[in-house]
Amino acid sequence: MRLWRALDRLLAFLPVALSTVALALLMSQNPFAAPYLERSTEAVALELRAALAREVTPEWYMAEMDRALLAEDLDAMRMVSAVGGRHGIAPSPALLGRMQALEARETGALAAARDCAVCAADITACPRVALLAMCGVTVEMTPLGDLNALRRAAQAGIAGEEIDRIEVALAGVGLGATGLVLASGGTSATVKVGATSLRLARRLGTVSTSFSDELRRLSDVGFRPDRLDDLALGKMGLDEVADPVKLARVGELASDLGRVAANSSLTDAVLMLRHVDDAADARRLARLSDAAGPDTRATLDILGKGRAFRALVRLSDLAIGAAALLWLLAGQVLIFLGERVGRMLLSLIRAPVQAQLRQAAHKAPTPRAEPPLTRPQPQLRPDPPLRRPAIHRPVAPRPVLGHTPAE
Repeated sequence: MRLWRALDRLLAFLPVALSTVALALLMSQNPFAAPYLERSTEAVALELRAALAREVTPEWYMAEMDRALLAEDLDAMRMVSAVGGRHGIAPSPALLGRMQALEARETGALAAARDCAVCAADITACPRVALLAMCGVTVEMTPLGDLNALRRAAQAGIAGEEIDRIEVALAGVGLGATGLVLASGGTSATVKVGATSLRLARRLGTVSTSFSDELRRLSDVGFRPDRLDDLALGKMGLDEVADPVKLARVGELASDLGRVAANSSLTDAVLMLRHVDDAADARRLARLSDAAGPDTRATLDILGKGRAFRALVRLSDLAIGAAALLWLLAGQVLIFLGERVGRMLLSLIRAPVQAQLRQAAHKAPTPRAEPPLTRPQPQLRPDPPLRRPAIHRPVAPRPVLGHTPAE
């Protein structure tokens, strides 16, 4: 009996022990040290396409299109129309007429000239995103925009005012883009576009507070304000005015944002900076733009930053296996403890019942044994032997001897 009880306990504890050993071996590989792996660009594109297909429905299309038309937002209308068309959604004839009317009203020759003049005068008052690239950033994309920013910083330093170090750092990166090619790993055009998009985003107010703090930390490149005029006039090189190593860090950030602008557009890159909180987010946005291309801004607006960035990574197989083993071990431990607790509670419940049964059995008189009620076996008499049936024949009267008829 003891052997069977020991074997029962061993079999009950064996699954928990095996799972614990397997989990210990797997945890020795540090599966949660780097639980996420980066997806390839093709895998990210497939994931984003599937996520957008679930979100872009005819109901979503109608709601967003009505909102854009009511607000007379040509940029939003174009984005919704492009995304819907790529997912097989076409507007009704009535809706198409409203879209064409808004397009004609906002893109006429007089309206375009008026809006372009507004953008050129004040980029923050630009009525449409598309006009930023055509009218608002023409000068900013040239070295004149960087030199103008350095000139403003030099004048502020001479006047004893606070110098916008972020503006100076970005202008320095724009001017020295060719020299930052080897340090940043990008091309001079990419770095220049990224630095310009950052400067425009700051002027438009699309840079988040946390990213502004990140830029302020990165902009500490050791600029010498007294030499900014000589840099602007070409009398000194950039390495004589600022620390080139620290400038290279800003160049890396500008290179990531330049990739975003190259994959989508400069204006979209400027507007998408509201989703960037630090340099890591800028790298994620660059990878997202590699997969989404021109739909990067629409992907962020429809899916949101969290879902869009989660599509860039996946759980590693080691992390999935470790999580599954943890869940299995936890379930086995709970089952084992539940079985033990159940047995203990059952024994506690049965103890008083068994005690009462024993007491009742002790107090009750022992009944007298009675013979079983049986019926005696009946004694059958043997059948009598068979007899022949008697045949009754008529008997003739016999004469009586000694008498004659005469007598």
